Amino acid sequence: MKFFAIPSRVYFRMKVFVCSLTINFAIIQTLEGITSLLPNGKHIILWDIEGCTLEEAIRSLRKVQISYGLSNIYIVSDKEGSYRAYCYSQVDFKTCLKILLDTDYLDPIFFEYTVRRGKATLRTNQKKDRPKQKIVTGLESYFVPIPKDRAERVIYDTGIEKRGLSIILGGE
Repeated sequence: MKFFAIPSRVYFRMKVFVCSLTINFAIIQTLEGITSLLPNGKHIILWDIEGCTLEEAIRSLRKVQISYGLSNIYIVSDKEGSYRAYCYSQVDFKTCLKILLDTDYLDPIFFEYTVRRGKATLRTNQKKDRPKQKIVTGLESYFVPIPKDRAERVIYDTGIEKRGLSIILGGE
């Protein structure tokens, strides 16, 4: 006898006329990260790239590196098809968003939260059931040191799974 697996994330949404109530139940983990925002108001460029090969990620990042005249880009990974990248060039937020929009394979949830918060957030520690992140390659251009006024460090909760079961009650 085979039982179905209980999803680690479930969304309940109830729609009544023009109002909607959404409840999200998720198994979460606490992660550490950094944000793109520096004390001087500028942003370093952070990417969360998903669903591609390392070669595709490199091509996409190289394209924006050349287009925007960006400094060295450092790519880390803890799982095939999942990459995070850092560039210490400093830009305004509008330019940061343009760079992200011009990057293929960018995680859309990462972009959505970047817009909502006014800064990108990228994890720096290990996710549950994954190995530690390692530098997998770098894209050389020109060297910019890690800013003296470092980006803020954050601790945040996130679901173990990105997607889950949606249950919609009422409405159309």
